[in-house]
Amino acid sequence: MRHAVRGLLRAGCVDQVIVAVPPAQLDACTTALEPVDDARMKIITAGADRTGTVRSALTGEIGPSDVVLVHDPERPFTPASTIAAVVEAIRAGAPAAIPVEPVTDTIKVIGSDDVVQGTRDRSRLRSAQSPRGFRADVLLEAAGTDPLTELRHEVRLVEGDPLGRRLATPFDVTVMEALLTGEGTT
Repeated sequence: MRHAVRGLLRAGCVDQVIVAVPPAQLDACTTALEPVDDARMKIITAGADRTGTVRSALTGEIGPSDVVLVHDPERPFTPASTIAAVVEAIRAGAPAAIPVEPVTDTIKVIGSDDVVQGTRDRSRLRSAQSPRGFRADVLLEAAGTDPLTELRHEVRLVEGDPLGRRLATPFDVTVMEALLTGEGTT
C-alpha cells in the first residue's frame, strides 16, 4: 500500500490521498504508512459498505467537478504518466476515465459443463487498470454501485502501462520484482 500511496503523491497532479481502511486494519495500516510522512495523505476509517466509504472520503472541501481517483493498492507501480492521463481525461470533460491495456491472451467462453462455447474477439477487449478517475459528483451519484459497470456516464479510456498490472499472486510479485530489478532481461 505504501508504494501505491507514494506513487499517487509523486505523480504531480494529486492534491490529497485519502486511504480508507477497515476498522480492524486501521492500526496496522497507520503503522505501515508512517514512513510516507506527507501532509497530503489522510487515513480514514472505511464505512460499512462502499457507499459509506465513498461518502466518508468525499466529505470536506470537495467540489462537484473536482477530480477523484480510486486506486487499488494491489497496483503499487502504476506510473505517474498513467495517473496523469486519467486526471487529464477528467479535466478535459470526461465524467469518468480508466487506464486500459489491450488483451493479448485468447479468451474462451465456457459453459457450465466446462466446454468451450466460443472465442471472444480480443480486438474489442481491454484489461482495466487503476486508478479509476471520476468527477466527484459522478462518484457520489454512483456510490451504491460500481460506476464503471453501471454505465450511466461515458467512461473515457486512457492508455495503461504493464507496470500498472495488479499484483494478486506470489507469481505476480516475483515477476514484477524481476522486471523492476532488471533480472531476467537480456
